[in-house]
Amino acid sequence: MKVHVHEIRLTDHDVWRSAREAIPVQPGLLIELSAGGHSGFGEASAFMTDRYNSSLTAMHEDLRRIAGTLRALPADDPEGGWAVLAPLLSGSPFLLAALDVAAHDLAARLAGVPLWQHLGGERPEALTSSYSIGLDEPAVMVRKLRERLGWPAYKVKLAAPGDLHVLRALREHTDAPFFVDGNCGWDLAATLGELEAMRELGVELLEQPFPRERWDDARTLKEASPIPVYADESITGPDDLDACAEAFHGVNLKLMKAGGITPALRMLRRARAAGLATMLGCMPESSAGVSATAHLGPYVDHLDADSIALLAVDTGVGVLLDDQGRITLPNAPGTGFVPDFGGPAFTVRPTAAGQPGWDGGELTAYRDAAPAASAVLRRRPLPGSEPDDAVRQLAGLSVADGTSEEELTALLRCVLTRAAADGADTVWARHDPALLDAARATGFAEASADRGAVSLLVWKAPV
Repeated sequence: MKVHVHEIRLTDHDVWRSAREAIPVQPGLLIELSAGGHSGFGEASAFMTDRYNSSLTAMHEDLRRIAGTLRALPADDPEGGWAVLAPLLSGSPFLLAALDVAAHDLAARLAGVPLWQHLGGERPEALTSSYSIGLDEPAVMVRKLRERLGWPAYKVKLAAPGDLHVLRALREHTDAPFFVDGNCGWDLAATLGELEAMRELGVELLEQPFPRERWDDARTLKEASPIPVYADESITGPDDLDACAEAFHGVNLKLMKAGGITPALRMLRRARAAGLATMLGCMPESSAGVSATAHLGPYVDHLDADSIALLAVDTGVGVLLDDQGRITLPNAPGTGFVPDFGGPAFTVRPTAAGQPGWDGGELTAYRDAAPAASAVLRRRPLPGSEPDDAVRQLAGLSVADGTSEEELTALLRCVLTRAAADGADTVWARHDPALLDAARATGFAEASADRGAVSLLVWKAPV
């Protein structure tokens, strides 16, 4: 398989807030795997980067490290591919998930069938999503609900269990159930004291009120709560299922945290066998990721797949989500996602991405869909050296006025990953002061050619 990596940046209509963080802009990667004239897509958010090793730099480095393995994987066996990649990416679940989703999408497209059918599942019927209301001033949260009246349920972020005035204000405008999310920010005593009031206000699900490490508190709450309590941050992989079965009534799985479709399906089956209710949610992600999640809807009790409804900028089109939370899957092979490479979500992509016959040799960094900098990868040896198929030259650098070091660094990150994906272990460029800081930040070192006084910037893949 061929792999192309696109950097993306998502923005919501409103800054997303929870008890843990505020997210004005969400960067990430769109992974494209190609074979047989078809492409499959997966997404990895640069979200909670310390916990999930999901910074853009870390994910690029991991991709370069496994590039040779990726090229050798068959395009029609995503489960087998996951078994090969999982040990290599055990500390990078988001990247593993993006590769696995892209592989499943590609395999289904090659077979000419929708993803749900390729997975051997049921045809998704009457799927709906809850709508998430991020933490904010009560008047703003009410405004968000009023703009989305008619959804089957509302997932409400609360900073503390005593913030019931928020629920009361929302309840004036809807009879729909509330799913309340504490995002690990609550304490046990206060939560126990508000359970009955929450139930009376129509709270039908309580998600992850305590930090992951407070298993004793979670078990106590499960015994006392008249409201089903679901794990989110407490469920990151199959090893957590037994503990979650003791401490929660249900689990909210997310493909990125699980490491992809392959392990998520196994976890869902095990969760059912353990008597746990199930939900599929999403990270801050675009239609590329949400479209895959929706195909797994028949496997779960609840879908929380509304992140695309929150977006002001998306990576393309796929699953449709109407103004009352009803989900319609595209009538197309795979996930049905179609990227919009010319849209403002793409910050780095091959210049001719999406055009017939493109090979990704020229890459461009964009600012609001306008070119900021571009470069071409050519198969050329180091000056004064013999030809070498594992060496590429970074040439044809073009930098627009006002281009930032951050944008140049992003371009070089993708250049190096593109080179590694193509089998290169060395990339060189002629010394350019405009490139120097960004080059150093991405691992290039200053050097001289063996013959002649030619000053170079050289990157070599770690051994």
